[in-house]
Amino acid sequence: MVKKRHILLMFCLVSAMVLNAQEVRKHNLSADVGAMGMIGYSHTYKWYGGLDLKGNLHIDNTDVTLNLEALTENVYSMGLTVRPNFNVCKNGVLFAEGTMHSRIFGNYKVYEFVYAGSVGFRMRHFLVQAGIFSKTFDALGRNWHSLDNYITEPFNVLYRLTISIMGFDHPWDVYLTGANFNDFEYERVWEPLCTLGGRWDFKERWSLVAEGTMKSAGMFHGTAKFYGAMLRVGVIYKL
Repeated sequence: MVKKRHILLMFCLVSAMVLNAQEVRKHNLSADVGAMGMIGYSHTYKWYGGLDLKGNLHIDNTDVTLNLEALTENVYSMGLTVRPNFNVCKNGVLFAEGTMHSRIFGNYKVYEFVYAGSVGFRMRHFLVQAGIFSKTFDALGRNWHSLDNYITEPFNVLYRLTISIMGFDHPWDVYLTGANFNDFEYERVWEPLCTLGGRWDFKERWSLVAEGTMKSAGMFHGTAKFYGAMLRVGVIYKL
């Protein structure tokens, strides 16, 4: 009798696993990876180069993104973003976004850590996003029991506005973005980053992408002094 109960229990467990696997197969899964080479100039680093890597996993209505960056000036960035999306009208998507981001400045032996949360709305030709983030600066290898101070900015506002010329779903597009953050850095509200970018889906799974970003100086770039600019060029492959 005991053996029959064991067999029945095993049968129920296997049946449940099969049914669960069938449910998992119903999920809409896709992914893409990207790599971009970067060259930049700033008053801090002068000329420098870098490599950006990005991976996107799409599970039903949720996107999970991992960003990695390494610069020749011994600066390294890593960020993880989760974004659930909700279709609220025709061609209109409401989304929420949570991000953990870290950047290490090896030459100065310090790092920054960012928590960010935001909401946004995207249609075919524009995207608007707003939220808050907290940033902490600290020394690498600091003794947590010491009295050394670290710097925390507990409340910062983040924003982004992107205008697409052809539409985000068009085989090729040109877009303009004004924001105080991107995949690899978060600036104060009065230090926007102005980006002009383009995308060309030249094959079924391949896309060529390019972005040029400029940051001037002064509050809201109210001075003529130039701070820095960068150019990124690379490809995206849909798995």
